[in-house]
Amino acid sequence: MSITKKAILLLQRLRDGEVVRTGELNSAQQKEIVEFLMQRRGLVFTRIGKSRGSYSVTDTAMFLELCSQYDPILKDLDAAAQLIAGGVESRAEKVTLFGNSKQDGADRTVKGFTILADKITKIQYQGGDYVIGPKVGLHVVDRNSLLLPKDVSVIIVENAECLYDLRWIPNAGLKNEDWPYIILCRFPICEEAKLWLESIPNRILYFGDFDLAGIQIYETEFKRRLRDRISFILPRDLEERIRKKGNPALYTKQLNKGFASVTSPSEELKGLIALLHGLQSCYEQEGYCLP
Repeated sequence: MSITKKAILLLQRLRDGEVVRTGELNSAQQKEIVEFLMQRRGLVFTRIGKSRGSYSVTDTAMFLELCSQYDPILKDLDAAAQLIAGGVESRAEKVTLFGNSKQDGADRTVKGFTILADKITKIQYQGGDYVIGPKVGLHVVDRNSLLLPKDVSVIIVENAECLYDLRWIPNAGLKNEDWPYIILCRFPICEEAKLWLESIPNRILYFGDFDLAGIQIYETEFKRRLRDRISFILPRDLEERIRKKGNPALYTKQLNKGFASVTSPSEELKGLIALLHGLQSCYEQEGYCLP
């Protein structure tokens, strides 16, 4: 199916910071693209009433990367709009605008990783002092030259919302007055970031979705490599949140995708897995951005 003008206009609005309501999705392709982006955390959904809501973008770079994964033509939304409008006619012009889709995978590979901090924190990078905080981070391309203070803890968050909205830190029971936290988002995360995590002496925490898929990501991507140096954050009020605001549809969806057999050697995570199966529901980490 070719990309329609309606779909591109919708993506341009989202890219430019507009909030799009569910009622504005008036084509099958728009709904399909939004579903694709939602599944990969490229959009944030805010519920309005029982059956309505709105979509918005919190991480523009990740949003645009996911658009290009859906279809290479969407890697440049403005050029795509120009093409659809008929402003590009020759094949040479199209190649200039969009390149060879078989080569795009290499070009789109994320190089390096980005870190933020929950408070103003001084670190060292490439031999110089850097100051990072909640709104000013650092994109690291040379992992060997990144040095952290000894009292800093690194927290890996599963979704970008928790990289930019740090209200979850006190809501999850972490005392942010005790020490600075360096925040690193799992997506997109590269091999360089994992090698850096293996090399540092700092304590590492993982704040993921409280569901079967989230536990498997933690065990296979991080625990296996970092062993006793990493631990999974389990807030005290988690069971209450699952009971009151859990997502049974996501739990069922993950069962259907083969996550029913997820296990963990950790007694705490064994307890979480039993709780998820017992309540037949789960809880997404973004919920902790709210009280």
